[in-house]
Amino acid sequence: MPESLPFLPHTQPAQSGPYPNGEAANGTSSSNSLSSTTPTSNSSSPGVNSAVAGTGSESVAGGIGRVGCPAGQEATSELFHFWIPSDALVEKTQLITCRSEVAGEKLAFYAIINEVFRSSRKRSMGHEFDESDGDLNYAPPFQSEGCTWAEAAILRTEPPFFTPPRERSQVLLATAEDADFAYFADEVKEKGTHFPVGLVRNGGRQTLGPGYIDLDYLLGTNGGHMNVNGAAGRGTKSSFLLFVNWMLLHKAQRQKRERPSDENRLRIVPIILNVKGKDLFFIDHGSRRYQEKEAQFGPEWEKLGVEEPQPFGDVEFFAPQQKSTPLAISILGRGNEVKPYSWSLQDIVEKNLLLYLFADEDAAQANFAALVYDIIDLITDERIDNDGTPRRSLRTGNSSPFATNPPTFKGFLQWLRDESDSPNMLGRHAVGTVRKLYRRLYKLLHEGKGVLRLEEERGRPLQVERGDTCAPIVIDLSELSGTIDIQRFVVATILRQLVEARTGTGSIAGLRYLVTLDELNRFAPRGSHDPITQLIELVAAEMRSQGIILLGAQQQASKVSDRVIENSAIRVLGKSGSLEMTQPVWRFLSDAARRKAETLQVDEKMVIQDNFREPMHVRVPFPAWAMNREEALSPTQSTLNTSNGANGSNASALNGASRLNDLRQFKD
Repeated sequence: MPESLPFLPHTQPAQSGPYPNGEAANGTSSSNSLSSTTPTSNSSSPGVNSAVAGTGSESVAGGIGRVGCPAGQEATSELFHFWIPSDALVEKTQLITCRSEVAGEKLAFYAIINEVFRSSRKRSMGHEFDESDGDLNYAPPFQSEGCTWAEAAILRTEPPFFTPPRERSQVLLATAEDADFAYFADEVKEKGTHFPVGLVRNGGRQTLGPGYIDLDYLLGTNGGHMNVNGAAGRGTKSSFLLFVNWMLLHKAQRQKRERPSDENRLRIVPIILNVKGKDLFFIDHGSRRYQEKEAQFGPEWEKLGVEEPQPFGDVEFFAPQQKSTPLAISILGRGNEVKPYSWSLQDIVEKNLLLYLFADEDAAQANFAALVYDIIDLITDERIDNDGTPRRSLRTGNSSPFATNPPTFKGFLQWLRDESDSPNMLGRHAVGTVRKLYRRLYKLLHEGKGVLRLEEERGRPLQVERGDTCAPIVIDLSELSGTIDIQRFVVATILRQLVEARTGTGSIAGLRYLVTLDELNRFAPRGSHDPITQLIELVAAEMRSQGIILLGAQQQASKVSDRVIENSAIRVLGKSGSLEMTQPVWRFLSDAARRKAETLQVDEKMVIQDNFREPMHVRVPFPAWAMNREEALSPTQSTLNTSNGANGSNASALNGASRLNDLRQFKD
C-alpha cells in the first residue's frame, strides 16, 4: 500500500515554481540522490511545492494524491486523473499542481479539478446491498476500502509543452502564486495591465486571492469588449457589469488624482443603460444588505485591494421626457435630479438618425430603405466644414417640402399622408410603400411616450460625449419597454454619437467609453441585418481600437448576433440554462465547464479570456451600492465618503434637503 500523505488545507506556504536551473526532479540539487524523500523548497521561484515525484518514490508535505493512468483514464495534454488517500479532502474547482520529468524535461503542471469521484470495489449496487444483507444497522466484519480519485483539466504547463504528466507524479494543492501562474497573471502583472474581477474560487468555501484579467483584452489593445451570459433574476449580469464599471472607475479616478497630467493614465466614461425596472437609479446609495453584513463582505473587497467600497458618486441620470411637459418621467426616490431626453425632427436630421427610426425588418427591404433614403435627401441640407466634418440641417422655408415652417414631426406626418393620397415628390415610389412608412411613423409618434416631440422645434437629445474620466451616465430605457423600436433607436443614437466622436477630428486620444447594455438579443438579434444591428456589429468589430467598449449581457448568447459575441475578448458566464449551454456558441467549452455553468451560485462567475485554457472560476464580492430602491439607504444612513470611493465628491452623494425629502417616500 502507498504511504499516507499528510494534508494541509490551504495553509501551505508558496514555495517553488517551474523547475529552476540545475534543480533535480525531486526538488533537490542535481548532486543529490533521486530517492531522497526530504522536502526542500526554493523560495526564489513561484509556483508548486518543491519536492516532486519523478520516479514515484518521493513525498512532500501538502501532497494530496498521485497521478494514475489506467485504461479508460489515460492522461492527455489537457486532462489527467489522480488518486487521493483516505485522509485527504479534495473538492471540485480546487486548483492543484504537479511535476513530472518527461524525456529529460522537467515540467510543472497547473490544473483545476473538474470532478471528484468515489469508487468501491464492488461489482454492482447489488453487491453493496448483499454485503450488509440489506440491513442498515449491520456492520460487516470484513470491509474493503473504496478509492477516491479526481479528474483535472490542465490550465498551464511550464515550460509550455503539450504533453501529459507521468503516472506517480505527486499532486499538491495550489497556492495563491500558483493561481496567478495558472491564469497567466504573472505575465500581466509585469505589464501592469492586471485587473481583478473577483476572487479565485478554490473549492466550496475557500478562495486563492484575486483573479485577474488582462486589461489589454478588455480595453482594445489585444481585443475588446466583455459579454456576460446568465439566467434572468439571479443578479448574474447587471450586478457583475456594475462591479466591473466600479473597479475600472476606482482605478481611473485614483490615477486621475495621482497623476492628472499623465497622457497614458486610464480614462473612462461609463454609460449604463437601464433596460429593466428602475433598479440602476439607486447605485449612488449605500446598500442596506451590505451594511447589515459588512463584517462578512468587507474582507472580500480588501483582498481585491479596496479597503472601503462606496456607492457610485456624482451619477447623472436621464429618462424619457414626458409628453406634455419639459420634465423627465417621475422616478420615485429621485425627485428632479433626473434629466429628460427627447428628439425633434430637426434634432434627428442634424444627427442623421432618421433611418434608425425604421431599423427593423422593413428597413432591410430595398424598396422601403430606398424610400427612407430619398426622404432624407429631400428634407436635409448638408455642407462640409473646412476640417472635413459634415454638417446637416433640416430644410426650411421654400426649400422645405413641408407646409409647416419650421417643420416638425406633425408636419412630416401630414406631408407623408398627403403623398400617400396624391404622390408628388415621392411619385416614383409605390403608394403602398409610402403608406407603410406613414403607418410606422404614426405608431412611433403616438407610442413613443414623448421621446419624439410631435409639435416642438427642438427636443433634448442625449449628449454623452465627455473629455475625461467622469461619473456614470445612467440612461433609462425601461419606460420604453412597450415600444422596442424606440428603445433600439435610443441605443442607436448613443452609439452613433460615440462613433462620430471617436472617429472625427475632435477625438480625444486614450479616452474610452464603456457602454453597458443588457438584453443584447433585443438590440442585435442573431440573423438580423437591420441598420441598428449593423451599427452594434460595427462597434463590436471595429470600434474597440477607437475606444468604444461594449459591456454587453443577455440570457442567451445563442440569440445574439454572432459578430457581437465572437468579438468579445472577455466572456463571462453566470448560472445559465442547460438548453443554452448545448448551443453551438458554447461548443468551445469543455463538458465540465458547461456543467459548472449550470450550477453556479449567484455570486459566482466563470471568466473566459482568449489565452485561458479553461474558464477562471471566481466569486464576486457583494456590492456596496444599492441594486434596487428597496435596499437603498438614504444619504444620512449611508456611510458615504465618495472621495475614497469609486468617483469624486461627497457633495453629490448628499444632495441637499430635496433628496432627503424624496427618499422619505420609500425609507423603511
